[in-house]
Amino acid sequence: MSVHRRQAHIDEPVEAVWALVADPNRHPEWIPRVIEVECDEVGQGCTYRRVFKTPVGKDDTTLEIEKLVDCREILVRCLDTGTFTRFVVTEAQGGTFVDLEAGMDPKTPAYKLVDTLAGKRFYRRWTEQTLDALAKAAGRQRAGI
Repeated sequence: MSVHRRQAHIDEPVEAVWALVADPNRHPEWIPRVIEVECDEVGQGCTYRRVFKTPVGKDDTTLEIEKLVDCREILVRCLDTGTFTRFVVTEAQGGTFVDLEAGMDPKTPAYKLVDTLAGKRFYRRWTEQTLDALAKAAGRQRAGI
């Protein structure tokens, strides 16, 4: 099982960062490779559809919000692949401290192979790109762009 954890300070209010993190419908604005999301309800235990780019095209998956603590923490798990992301946000020094953990608990032998071969490297790069994109999106949101 691959897991990578990364933290960052984003120079934007915690409410602005949380608005992007906690609403799956906004994830295509900033999460790398996410193309489309269909989420009718945001709440602990709800599921939603996500389409994302893969090296060989697009993949359509179902995700579940396993944990949701308002303006604090969200844990989302893909029911098809076993990938997961956990964001914890905290107000810090006039901005937001973000703790991101991402990885995969593979559901099939094929995903276990992918995770073994590329998981650690993939999640290390993905968490870096995700936090950079989140900071930029939060800045654009504040600027009204």
